[in-house]
Amino acid sequence: MHMRRRDPGETLLTLPQDGARIDRLDAERKRPEWLSEVWATPGTRVLNLYGRRAQLSGDRLKYEPATGELPAGAVTLGAVDPADLPDGEDTAEGEQNGRVHVVVVAHPKPEDNPAANGSAEPSDTTGTSWADLAFAGSQLTPVDAALLTQALAITTWHARSSFCAACGTATEVDASGWRRVCPNCGAQTFPRTDPAVITAVLDAEDRILLGSAFRWDATRYSTFAGFVEAGESVEAALVREIEEEAGVVVSEIQYMGSQSWPFPRSLMLGHFAITEDPSMARPDGDEIREVRWFTREELAAAAAAGEVSLPTRSSISRALIEHWHGSPIEAAADAQPPQPRGSARPAPRGQQAR
Repeated sequence: MHMRRRDPGETLLTLPQDGARIDRLDAERKRPEWLSEVWATPGTRVLNLYGRRAQLSGDRLKYEPATGELPAGAVTLGAVDPADLPDGEDTAEGEQNGRVHVVVVAHPKPEDNPAANGSAEPSDTTGTSWADLAFAGSQLTPVDAALLTQALAITTWHARSSFCAACGTATEVDASGWRRVCPNCGAQTFPRTDPAVITAVLDAEDRILLGSAFRWDATRYSTFAGFVEAGESVEAALVREIEEEAGVVVSEIQYMGSQSWPFPRSLMLGHFAITEDPSMARPDGDEIREVRWFTREELAAAAAAGEVSLPTRSSISRALIEHWHGSPIEAAADAQPPQPRGSARPAPRGQQAR
């Protein structure tokens, strides 16, 4: 097992958030009064989350002015260039030194709106459309995608960190939403990110190995992913996960890029890896129902015919597959988000990372 040295002409993956510029203002947000100051600053924009979705205005996220009292649970996301927001020319640019602050406010998902609460497609017939990161992330601008990713990650962390892990006392929000402090024992808690490896396995004939997981419809094929365990290196986790799920031993590991994937808090570390014995490929029968080798022509034809569905274009898994393929793959299933199976089988640990 070893990492392959990158050739000078090789490039990293192209991902939806590439090029996003967000100044997180770490030093400022530690000041107790910072969030209130940001909320009162002319031009500050609010990204409202309803469950795990945000409203769209046309093909952009909908940002609203910060008005009224500072809502409980608001979190500052940072500052962006006014030109990166859909109404940038209307912001009070002079009073913010050329920056626009963005704050996220989380709301319960509206149960009376199927599209907003996630039980229907991201667009509905009421004239309101909704951004679901997993499905629509690749259609957003880089800044919209980055802000929605950050908003989902931080609000999910708050929802799951209400009590101190050391003594069980209810924690208090600090640092403009980027820290929680226990008033009893003083323990500080910060947003967590779980590293996960995600790998496209190739063989000497430059075929790609993809797997169909029990969690998804049988036609969906993806790369292989799993979490890095305690005390484990990224490389060791990658080799272990591939052998566990797909039966093959890999080497020639090549890092290709990373992507935040807040479902609920993963950082996907994308790689290519080579196996010298493709005949060993077999599903584990626990998480993976089937594995298949594809040439470029075979995968493109199967996807176009609807025989195989691929991960959404917003995912690093799709980016790995299309980077190997050399061009975008037109898949019949791209018009619909991939749906989990209606099965009682729990989501496997490794599959949660995809």
